[in-house]
Amino acid sequence: MAGASGARRIVLNRAFFDALTLATADGLFELSKEIVDGANVPDATPLGQGLVEGGGVLAYVGKKRVGIYTTNGGTSVKKPRAAKLSAGITVIGGFGFPSRFLEEGTVNMPAQPFVTPKLMARLPDAGDFIKAANIRHGITSARRAAKGDVFGASRSKP
Repeated sequence: MAGASGARRIVLNRAFFDALTLATADGLFELSKEIVDGANVPDATPLGQGLVEGGGVLAYVGKKRVGIYTTNGGTSVKKPRAAKLSAGITVIGGFGFPSRFLEEGTVNMPAQPFVTPKLMARLPDAGDFIKAANIRHGITSARRAAKGDVFGASRSKP
C-alpha cells in the first residue's frame, strides 16, 4: 500500500466520491490486479533477476488517486507521464518501462507479449468484477444480482 501520507490521501479521496463511481473504479481495479498478478513475465525470478520484476496498478477517479497496488510489495507506483487523467475513471496497470520492449518487441527482438494475452482473456469478465464491487459497496443485494437485476432494470413503470 502507499506510504502513510499516501494512504491518508487515498482515504480522503475515496470519501469524496459517490458509491456507484467508487464501486465501478474498485471493480476495474480488482480486474487490473488480477491481470497484473496473472501475467506470465518472461524475465521473472525463475529465469533470472532482470529489470521486469514487479507490476503495479493505479486507480483514479477524476484526478484523485483512489487505489494503488504493487506485485512486489513495494510502496510506490508512479503514474506514467504519458497517462492523461480524464473526468471519469482511469485504471492503469502494467509493468515498468523495460517491459514495453518485451511486450511490443524491438527492431532486434520479436515481441513476447505477456500482459496483452491475460488482458484479452479477462476483459469479457469486467462486468462481473463491477457487479461484485457493487455488491460489496451495498449498492445492490447479492440476491438481486443473482437474478441479473443489478440496478433495478427489471422494475417496470405503470
